[in-house]
Amino acid sequence: MTTEQIYTLAMMQLALVILLASTRVAPPQQDVRSLRLFQISVGCDALSWLFYLWPMQPMLLLISSLAAATNFWLLLAFALSRCNKAVPWPLLVLMIPLQAGIYTWLNLHGMEYAALHFMTLITALVALPIAWLFCFQKQNRTVSDQGFALVMLCWFLVCVLRTVTVEFHEDWILSGYLVSQVLWPGILAAYGLMAITGYLEETQQRLRAEAVHDPLTGQLNRRGLNEAVAACLSYLQRNQQPAALLMIDLDHFKRVNDQFGHDGGDVVLVQTAKAIKTMLRQSDVLARFGGEEFLIFLPAANLQMATTTAQRLLEGIRQLEWPASMPEDYQLTISIGVSVFGPDYDFGRQLRLADQALYRAKQNGRDRIEFAGIAADN
Repeated sequence: MTTEQIYTLAMMQLALVILLASTRVAPPQQDVRSLRLFQISVGCDALSWLFYLWPMQPMLLLISSLAAATNFWLLLAFALSRCNKAVPWPLLVLMIPLQAGIYTWLNLHGMEYAALHFMTLITALVALPIAWLFCFQKQNRTVSDQGFALVMLCWFLVCVLRTVTVEFHEDWILSGYLVSQVLWPGILAAYGLMAITGYLEETQQRLRAEAVHDPLTGQLNRRGLNEAVAACLSYLQRNQQPAALLMIDLDHFKRVNDQFGHDGGDVVLVQTAKAIKTMLRQSDVLARFGGEEFLIFLPAANLQMATTTAQRLLEGIRQLEWPASMPEDYQLTISIGVSVFGPDYDFGRQLRLADQALYRAKQNGRDRIEFAGIAADN
């Protein structure tokens, strides 16, 4: 067995290892398709190396070229799928036999340099769009996504280096081959690793988001609220700027569950959370505090601003339009307790004060605002 055949077998085994590792990834349902495209692509890469063991056999060379071309264009399909873009299957299916046929013909006719230039062109058509997609089009980009784009650029640059080497001096072609053969295993391992870890990082992001968000309303839960408020409060305290807490309770919510069932109650909670969110500033923090209670943190808001916000919420919820599943005459009201930070920035204490103010609002007839009895700079 020649050195080149040993190298070819090693590349095939590396592709198979990446394929095997990818089977341990369990992405959400919407990402299964992109993972399958990646797996088929890597499998085709392994096949291309296997059949390249006999590069002088025309039929085996053609099969190897077809597998390699499928690997190329399925990588582009993988990138498009990962970025939620439509995959132009007719074009990709056309490019596979076209690439394989041209590459095989050039090699069989001894046009080795032309084959190298042709593959540089093909790499540009595949690797550069992939890099652009992962850098600028993918939502929730991870470090691995950026790494994948960088590897694609390196792949293209290696091809450019090889084809430029040929043009500068034909005697350097052997050096060009050596450089590319040294780098190919690293490129294959790198893009395989980045593709797999990209899924894992997204899973971590999703678990992190689920840990700090309420699954029903999509708003922050208590843990998410505490994390969002902590850093902001430290900044406000250092600069002696005010802030406010609004604790909101949906009036007579038990009647909603009794009359419309828990599904109806869920509709009310979701619609109320959406409505409240639209009436807040982008910097304001909304959280579902538990049951039918919501908590709003207003950074850099004094008592007057907090009062204005609370009144807007009170009126906005009264006028809220409900889905057809709810009775036409159904009207929801809320009770609000307000406390203001500064000079006291103890979140736990302000939370208790807002809760006490909310309790007074409910005791005094609901559908109203009550304020914590603290001194505030307004």
